Amino acid sequence: MAPSNTPAAVADHMAAVAGSLKSASTTLANEFVRQYVTATESGAVDRQAPVEAFEMAVRVIDLCANGLTGPTGPGPAADLPAGRGARIALQGKSVGEAVEWLRLLERVVADHVLAHATGGMDEIRAAITRLAELFDVLCTRELESFTSTYNELAGWQARVSTDLLSCLIAGPAVDASTVNDQARMLNINPHQRFRAIAAYHDPAPTPQQWMRARRRIMEVLWRQDPRREILLRERRGLLLALVPIDRSGPGPVALLTEMLDGEPGRSLFVSAGEPGASLSAAGHSCRQALSALEISIYRDQRGRVTQCTDVILEVLLAHNRWVSKRLIETRIGQLVEKPHLLDTLRAYISCDMALQRTAEELVVHPNTVAYRLRQIATLTGRDMRRITDIGDLSVALMAFDTIQMRRDREEARTDLRARLFA
Repeated sequence: MAPSNTPAAVADHMAAVAGSLKSASTTLANEFVRQYVTATESGAVDRQAPVEAFEMAVRVIDLCANGLTGPTGPGPAADLPAGRGARIALQGKSVGEAVEWLRLLERVVADHVLAHATGGMDEIRAAITRLAELFDVLCTRELESFTSTYNELAGWQARVSTDLLSCLIAGPAVDASTVNDQARMLNINPHQRFRAIAAYHDPAPTPQQWMRARRRIMEVLWRQDPRREILLRERRGLLLALVPIDRSGPGPVALLTEMLDGEPGRSLFVSAGEPGASLSAAGHSCRQALSALEISIYRDQRGRVTQCTDVILEVLLAHNRWVSKRLIETRIGQLVEKPHLLDTLRAYISCDMALQRTAEELVVHPNTVAYRLRQIATLTGRDMRRITDIGDLSVALMAFDTIQMRRDREEARTDLRARLFA
């Protein structure tokens, strides 16, 4: 073959290749279908798939033939409707499947051009280059179709997920059938146990910091749930997830505890609610996780997973303000205006009623502690040496803390539910 690079020679060769492709379109389409169906063969047989693949191949080959004789640029190949990429996105398959069929067809067409080449190397190279450009246009259109549909689907899933979590967290009893229908739309099995996990980043993170922290949290949760059936709601610095727990291996609490043992533990508060028997019954777990997280933040218990059962009394008191107020009024009402006595009582309880240890904790003389304890006993009418009386005072201190925490919420400092669904 004598080399030639004149425009006329290239144009003549392009026309010859185009004619060859048109005459061999049926043969090439059949070869493509044979290779494509074999490569994608699975247990489920779709009898319509070979027919659709054949029709697509014939149309693409015809467009390529027209594109070889048309002007440079995308040419008529851009007229091919981009629909397969959208279907791949709707089926939840990978982005690679949106274009792999085109790349396979490109190899079939290129092999035919090389096998039936009659021109020089420059003409052959020009034809192959032009075909590659045309297939690049087709692949770009399919990728755009996939991306557009994927983004729309992700946005829809996020809205449904948000609505579902909002419904569960609201408090009133939910209609199980409605919850189950929404879960199935998200491809989630509602008839399994779910547990709520909440996380809070302190101090307020930058977008980059939150992205890193969120990625660490989600990597842990996806280890627990590789099928990705997690329901998620977040704002920068705050995250609530409902995680299926009927899985083998360590649970989410154990995995998160391991994660918090490192660098993330310095800035993250994490909490967990009690498991719900099904998705429709998991609302209480969400509310427990958020309440436990508020208590964890108030107590500065970062770097650990605060389970609802760890702070169950505080959670109950936080949800019943009247009970909290009555406990304070009837047990430590006389101490509220005397913070030094409240601090002494708190230290005395945390030090297991040991006078010397309490004095060391407060950095005062033991006689000072003894004097204050006598004042507390006089004002409350309790015996500071009796376990039952100390237990009553301890519960009253918890109620006092929950009231202070609610005051913080009302001042918009730690109302996590409002921040999450604002």
